[in-house]
Amino acid sequence: KDFVLARTAARKLIEGFPTAAPAVQRTAWVVVAHSSFDLAEYSQAEQAYAHVLEVTAPEDESRAALVENLAASIYKQGEQANGLSQYRAAADHFLRVKQAAPTSKIAAGAEYDAGAALMHLQDWTAAAEVLDDFRRTYPEHELHKEATKQIAFIRREVGQLSQAAAE
Repeated sequence: KDFVLARTAARKLIEGFPTAAPAVQRTAWVVVAHSSFDLAEYSQAEQAYAHVLEVTAPEDESRAALVENLAASIYKQGEQANGLSQYRAAADHFLRVKQAAPTSKIAAGAEYDAGAALMHLQDWTAAAEVLDDFRRTYPEHELHKEATKQIAFIRREVGQLSQAAAE
């Protein structure tokens, strides 16, 4: 559980032995990724997971878990920005989850959270677009009804009362 030491050793291997066997380099990148995530250094974790995925075959059994970890790294950056009331940055991070890891289990929740962050900014147009896209993309998601309520609220806020009522 010495994540700093593990990450440091893995980076030394990557930088010091660029001709090491691809499997060894991949393992070192996995250590960097996992250690960075556990240290809450999510940007570094994202970069490392992306690197691991570049060298991981599509049929590799570990690929799905790596995609989930990549998505979580990006999502956590959104959570951090949200916690600092940096809602534009939070929305951008949340939307990146869908771009970087569309098959991840958290992509839907991240898109919904992007809409919520945009609502904090009162960027009604962008929030409505994101939430509407969420509804189209994930029609069976448990937050579908909440997204509809949020869109109705947005429509009311911008004076589109008949559209709000339709929602």
